[in-house]
Amino acid sequence: MRIEICGGIASGKTTLAKLLSETGVESVLEDFSKNPFWELFYLNPGKYIFETEVTFTLQHYHEIKNAQEKYSRFICDFSSIIDLAYAKIGLEGNKLNIFESIYEEVISDIGQPYLIIYLRCSAEDQLRRIKERNRSTERLITVEFLHKLTVSIENLLSTIDSYTKIITFDSEKSNFETNNNEKKKLVNLIMENMNH
Repeated sequence: MRIEICGGIASGKTTLAKLLSETGVESVLEDFSKNPFWELFYLNPGKYIFETEVTFTLQHYHEIKNAQEKYSRFICDFSSIIDLAYAKIGLEGNKLNIFESIYEEVISDIGQPYLIIYLRCSAEDQLRRIKERNRSTERLITVEFLHKLTVSIENLLSTIDSYTKIITFDSEKSNFETNNNEKKKLVNLIMENMNH
């Protein structure tokens, strides 16, 4: 059973994965620093998106394949939907066709996730969180880019909701990191969906 957490930048994906690991679910966390292109991507997304997204897609594919051999159920703080969403807003023509071929091959091998947890968060709030965490590589991210990414993610989720379970949780209004009631509510909702 594979669960993927989906959402925009700084929407709370890693925080949630770590929180769920406390319930006994194995967590698989993205190590974005392994991607040699990600820093260049944030400096100039238009120029470096193809190699960045192909690398992230294959990196995620490899991490999921390894996890499938080790664990009966696990949660990823990344989602293949996000990889495709980035590609949809940044690639076109032959590069997009090549990316989609790679993506389809990956999904045909590892399958769709059992459950996707979508952390909804406005582009404005994502940008506020990005500024608060103050990573030098993220300083050029704009609210326009975050809005495009959010729209792309939501469009893709609407195409798979007939065959993949999706839980949508508003991580902007509900702070599950510090609010124990919100934390309990979200964990219970996820555990219920894992057990059905």
